[in-house]
Amino acid sequence: MKICDFITKYSIYVLVFFTPILFLPWTSEILDFNKQALLVLLIFVSLFSWMLKVLISGTFKLNLNKAGIFAVILFLAYLFSTIFSADKFGSFWGWPRITAESFVSIIGFFALYFIASNVFSKKEITVSLYVFSFSALIAEIFGIFQIFKVVGFNTQGSVGSLGVFTAILLPLIIILLISAKKWWKLLFFALIFSSAIILVLINYPAVWWVTVLGSALIIILGFFKRNLFDGRWMALPIFFLAVSLFFVILNLQINFLPGKANEVSLSQQGNFQIDVKTIKESPVFGSGLGTFSYDFSKFKNADFNKTVLWNVAFNNGNSKILTNLATTGVLGILALLVFIFAVVFYGGKFIFAKDAVLELGLFVCFVSESVAFFLYNSNFVLDFTFFFIAAILVNLIFEKRKEYELKPSSMLTLAVTFSFTLIFIFGLGLLILNANRYVAEINYYKGLNALKNNQLDSGIKSLEIAASINPGVDLYFSQLSQVYLLKIQEVASNQNMSQDDKIKNAHALAANSVNAAKISTDLNKKNAGNWLARGYVYQNLSGLITDWQTWAISSYNEALKLDPNNPNSFTQLGVVYYQNKDFQAARTNLEKALELKPDFSNGLYFLGLTYDQLGDKNKAIEQFIKLAQLNPDNAADIQKIIDNLSAGRNALEVSAVQEQNQPNLNK
Repeated sequence: MKICDFITKYSIYVLVFFTPILFLPWTSEILDFNKQALLVLLIFVSLFSWMLKVLISGTFKLNLNKAGIFAVILFLAYLFSTIFSADKFGSFWGWPRITAESFVSIIGFFALYFIASNVFSKKEITVSLYVFSFSALIAEIFGIFQIFKVVGFNTQGSVGSLGVFTAILLPLIIILLISAKKWWKLLFFALIFSSAIILVLINYPAVWWVTVLGSALIIILGFFKRNLFDGRWMALPIFFLAVSLFFVILNLQINFLPGKANEVSLSQQGNFQIDVKTIKESPVFGSGLGTFSYDFSKFKNADFNKTVLWNVAFNNGNSKILTNLATTGVLGILALLVFIFAVVFYGGKFIFAKDAVLELGLFVCFVSESVAFFLYNSNFVLDFTFFFIAAILVNLIFEKRKEYELKPSSMLTLAVTFSFTLIFIFGLGLLILNANRYVAEINYYKGLNALKNNQLDSGIKSLEIAASINPGVDLYFSQLSQVYLLKIQEVASNQNMSQDDKIKNAHALAANSVNAAKISTDLNKKNAGNWLARGYVYQNLSGLITDWQTWAISSYNEALKLDPNNPNSFTQLGVVYYQNKDFQAARTNLEKALELKPDFSNGLYFLGLTYDQLGDKNKAIEQFIKLAQLNPDNAADIQKIIDNLSAGRNALEVSAVQEQNQPNLNK
């Protein structure tokens, strides 16, 4: 029993320490994917050890409270959002979608909530917070190195997420400093100092507003609970409140410090418009966990194409709340808000009824993060912090435990044994599947590195291994379909291979490319990128497969159903019609592409060629004049085309520019 108890608690300690700082360089997603793998491993080790202890001892205690009811409702909302998701695989596993919002991560977070709120004593909660604080100090120091460009990333993700993490923890760190003994105060002094540096260096309005809220709450609650600690400690929250308001009001930029990192996100108005359209389509459960990029592609405003970010697919919205509104629907967002309200209500009620220093810090930390969800997006570390702080706060404010005894042949014993068996079987299965995913991801990243180093055969082999180990990932097959095309080009240019061998190999690779592209769309029919890649495959295999035009047109039309305002899809569709000499259809699609994005170079190039084929030389010249202005590096080649058109000749006649080898245009 002691061994089980040790494993249960120390697994959580290790998880709490490594989650804010873990990164591993052998996967394509070095942060959240690895953090999720650690979460799944340690949380199930902890849970299995606790279950074994219960079965050995024959007794267990549960912290049954009203907040737990709302936690269960939130879990069920996420479950239904996954079941009815537009991308069930991505919503369940995360990568290559959003790892933090996957149901596997949700299972881990709620298992953490259960263990921390039921198993930990107050002493163990304090230990876990000290461990978490030490990890946060390391993460902040690493973040400072990133801001000064000593390293290229921080262990949280974006610079803004590091700032939010720092701001929400600051009130708790102040309280821990006040209550810490002797040498432990040095840890929290160092953490407060690093927090101040982080806040000033990042200097985001959302981060300052969270700091304002946390500092103000500490001051207000400290005023009502003056007997808890020496009032001189209030100088710290007052200092941070003043500094925060100073930066917010004056919008101050300090010139001698490193420039503020720019992060691009959707506007609240644009995000809300996407949310409304998504809810109309999937009102109750939303589009599915982690599928905001699908909602963005389908419902973004056409004017977005006229910005420099026209080709960017946003995976998250303006804030966590606005993201979840689309992905989890009305049920999910209400369940999250009600859970937050329940924890805040019972936490506030407890603080005003009793004298409790640690609970006060946890309460302010939880409120700060809940408000931050309205101002900024979340990630794996922030979601982990949210559930961890909620769990230990609930643990402390609901002290009463109900004890159960597993008597022989009782219904309770049977029910507990049955439940534990199910949890063990499904948990072990999840661990095995997650291990397979991890090995596949290592091979995928190995393949990407090989391709970067022009090791095409090695890259293909690694990608094929990844796809065979984890055949549910559409990204692997979509990438393979494109790499096979590169291999065909390599075969065609191989001087040491006979013509018959070239044809034989090209046909085999073409079949592989088509098959991989088809598998990617079969796995995930809602991903417009998969359909674009499939259309591109057919388009580039025109001499090797029959009916390529039909399949390419069908693929691009499917992409447009999912991303109706994408100028690239309309352009590629127009190119296929142009290649098939259906110039009227080509004109229609290319004009639509340029209506969405007037400066789209590829669209201008092929629309100019199309006008030429339709006999409208003047309009053709107009397109190439615009093209020359956008691409001054190719002005000489484009001028040859304009000269041909002005002389009444075919655009590409007597020109080094070939119809199928367009200039290297800026997109």
